[in-house]
Amino acid sequence: MTKFAFVTGANKGIGYKIVRKLAEKNYHVFLGARNAELGQKAVQSLGMSNVSFVPVDISDTQSIQNSKNKILEVTDHLDLLINNAGIALDFGVLPSELKLETLRQEFDVNFFGTFQMIQAFSPLVKKSQGGKIVNLTTDMASQTMFANGEIPQLNILGYNSSKTAVNSLTLAFGTEFGTDGPEILGVTPGFTTTDLNNNAPGGKTTAEGAQIIVKYALSDTNYNGKILDKNGIIPW
Repeated sequence: MTKFAFVTGANKGIGYKIVRKLAEKNYHVFLGARNAELGQKAVQSLGMSNVSFVPVDISDTQSIQNSKNKILEVTDHLDLLINNAGIALDFGVLPSELKLETLRQEFDVNFFGTFQMIQAFSPLVKKSQGGKIVNLTTDMASQTMFANGEIPQLNILGYNSSKTAVNSLTLAFGTEFGTDGPEILGVTPGFTTTDLNNNAPGGKTTAEGAQIIVKYALSDTNYNGKILDKNGIIPW
């Protein structure tokens, strides 16, 4: 039986490599992207018959519903939903200098967008035995690790706090889903060189970051409601 996965923000970076890795595992992967031209080019560049483009802007409620309708034309269930789409607009900006509209924009995509994706697609994931929802997060969203200096002290209020809120979503939905499923977890790939951080040098490659995500997405171990990095569960 064909397994189906939906990956948002997947026309480039970690999302693109996640799509490739899942397709290589014989999933039919819906490659989600806001920009139709870039999304279709990404599908073409992969050159895999089990990858198809689904337009989705996670900050737009109607766009999310439209993407769901498009997927329902192909399947009535999803085995994997990977909420990869996100933005970071305040790298290098001190909290005291952060503009309110920038903070709102980051939360609109990273938090409210992810929230709407979970609400919209969890009924489809519930229909799959062993279905999973994976939320991409950052180790900088761990209040404990940040306060203890266990991670680089990048005091990026907008991005970090919006991902902390995503961690809270993971816990809340995980508590609701319980042992009945679907399983929901948060995963940070750690510092990865991508467009999100203006291709800052010294990080993992996008393929290395994607491998961490895919490892947990396909794991037989249940991590419902947990936040993980490459080494396992990390603190809140």
